[in-house]
Amino acid sequence: GVLWMCIVLNPHCKLEQKVSWLTQLKKWNGVDVCPWEDGNHGNDLPNLTNALPQGTNANQENMGQCKSLEYQHLPAHKFLEEGESYLTLAVEVALIGLGQQRIMPDGLYAQEKVCRNEEQIISKLQEIELDDTLVKIFRKQAVFLLEAGPYSGLGEVIHRDSVPMHTFAKYLFTCLLPHDAELAYKSALRAMRLLVLESMVPLGDTSHPHHIASVGPNRYPRWFTLSHIESQQCELASTMLTAAKGDVQRLETVLESIQKNIHSSSHIFKLAQDAFKIATLMDSLPDITLLKVSLELGLQAVPTAALSLLSSNPSLHKL
Repeated sequence: GVLWMCIVLNPHCKLEQKVSWLTQLKKWNGVDVCPWEDGNHGNDLPNLTNALPQGTNANQENMGQCKSLEYQHLPAHKFLEEGESYLTLAVEVALIGLGQQRIMPDGLYAQEKVCRNEEQIISKLQEIELDDTLVKIFRKQAVFLLEAGPYSGLGEVIHRDSVPMHTFAKYLFTCLLPHDAELAYKSALRAMRLLVLESMVPLGDTSHPHHIASVGPNRYPRWFTLSHIESQQCELASTMLTAAKGDVQRLETVLESIQKNIHSSSHIFKLAQDAFKIATLMDSLPDITLLKVSLELGLQAVPTAALSLLSSNPSLHKL
């Protein structure tokens, strides 16, 4: 139902196509079992996933609009309207799918599949060279995901058990950074949250706008992939730290996000080490702000280790 809603609401489709689909849906609604998706049914629907590089695996739970749009084999370079091709539509559909808010499924296999398929889609997207048209699509989708309602994983309000957006946000950040740094940071900072590790908020508590209480009794969910998810969260933070070198305001904002959202002492200390390496990477004078970030994170994670870091690096004494 969600898939067909997306298809029928596609703003690029002509009225006669929608009328044809409506007729077909009414026909299917009268049968007791779902018909086979034989890829035809007399409708002229584009195969958007085949417009991506060969081998794209978009068969992910809750990202099914990506995979289920395989209807006809049409060339990726074929243009529909000005500046629009099946490739641009395929990329946009992939971004929509990746940015959907979805609840983490139960079971080890299902949770691993969510992570694996998300990474596979992003891997195929990384093979595409971004031109001006695709950059516009990335910017449009990033703005939409930030401002959208409960269907967006980057929306202001998400479910506590929502699948985190760290992996997707890291990819989005690297793509947007050269073209729209403000939007890149806004998206990445919004994605840093990991609500499943935060204390449960009592029902009726409206003081935390980013929380939606889970339905049913409060319980700590069985997230078998939690260690992987926390690693991806750490990678996203490290990526932002690297990009923010030399920008005091952005570094302070990223530091605040790390202190608020990352709950693993080992990952916080890893970020302290990363910040120190980034700050002293060049032969020139070290980045003082990044050194302060390194020290503050080190003190937060493991105070004794931070003292060890101080004693072994005289340049930190000035801080």
